[in-house]
Amino acid sequence: MRRKRLAAAVLVIVMGMSQFSVAMADKKSDAEQKKKEAEANLKSKQSEINRIEEQQEQLRSEINELDAELVNVMIELSTLEEELAVKEDELEQTKADLEQAKTDEQNQYEAMKLRIRFMYEKGDTAMLTSLLESGSIADLLNRVEYVNEVYSYDRELLTEYQNTKEQVAALEKQQEEEIQALEVKHQEYQVAKENFETTIAQKKDEVGDFQNKLAAAQELAAKYQDTINAQETIIAQENERIERERREQERREQEQRAAAAAAAAASRASSNSGGNSLSDSAGSSSGGGSSDSGSGGGGNKNPGYSTGVSGSAVVNYALNFVGNPYVWGGKDPNTGADCSGFTSYVYAHFGISIPSYSYSQRSVGQEVSYSNAQAGDLICYAGHVAIYMGNGQIVHAKGTAYGIVAYDNATYRPIITVRRVL
Repeated sequence: MRRKRLAAAVLVIVMGMSQFSVAMADKKSDAEQKKKEAEANLKSKQSEINRIEEQQEQLRSEINELDAELVNVMIELSTLEEELAVKEDELEQTKADLEQAKTDEQNQYEAMKLRIRFMYEKGDTAMLTSLLESGSIADLLNRVEYVNEVYSYDRELLTEYQNTKEQVAALEKQQEEEIQALEVKHQEYQVAKENFETTIAQKKDEVGDFQNKLAAAQELAAKYQDTINAQETIIAQENERIERERREQERREQEQRAAAAAAAAASRASSNSGGNSLSDSAGSSSGGGSSDSGSGGGGNKNPGYSTGVSGSAVVNYALNFVGNPYVWGGKDPNTGADCSGFTSYVYAHFGISIPSYSYSQRSVGQEVSYSNAQAGDLICYAGHVAIYMGNGQIVHAKGTAYGIVAYDNATYRPIITVRRVL
């Protein structure tokens, strides 16, 4: 009966542990699924960010080309305005010359008529009347053709005045047409200038819209990265919890097996020689259980250094990149790196090669207890890594909102392991 009760108790414990393990496994599985979804979303958002940046660059190139064309249009406008000013001045002078030519022509006309009057006032009055009744210079000249007594000088001079007036009038017309053409061209360039300015303003608005889209995409990418980090923390914690529970289950199973063996031995001893052996066996069992429960430890690990690299040299080199941006997937802190890309780059500078993924870096080098951590050691968290500076501080690529920072508290989040790679 006693052995049946013991077996039932063992079965209850085993079933309880099994259910607990299933529950822990479900929590870990859920975290892994959420991490996988966040990684897929992050990859998609990173592609969107790259596409937005390419579109922004294309728009900036178009704006630069439009600016260059606008400069040419404005130069042409300035040239046209200067030409218009010159032409308008010339036209004003031509108009003045034309008025003078008209005045000279009229004066000569009146003088000629006066001389003709004196020439013919004692002669042929009919001819005189015919000449004086002419309605214009052209009419007068036609009538003069029939009068041989009119001086050729007067006729030639009058013709010259008339030609001058006609030439000036023709010049005036030409200049007015040129000014009109320049004004039309000026208007066209003015419209082109306004169109360029409108287009450039629209392009700049589009750049601003893309900037807002880029900021929104980067914010989402940072949230996805935070989700990944959080789920990795959960996964790491569940792995640790499952491992602790596994060890605890093994210890209990050992105790149960020891207790069952002791009970069986006690039962046999009781059957063979009475009850004294049972208490001896129980004492032996208690001693064995105490020995098992006292095993383990290892919480004070402090391995030696296998390289000649100084931890302070590693820290000082890492501090050169403080202030540079955090770039997810980046491997070069000069242009931007994520946490594992930053640490692998720094150690590589000293000839120490480690994987460029945070999960893989948990197993490099030798394990160190945090109480024994030294400058240059690698601090590993769930989904994150940092370089220990000493005095409880770290330097690391913290995240998109922070970039590469120093002097953060090393225990700002749960530490999974400390690795000595120097």
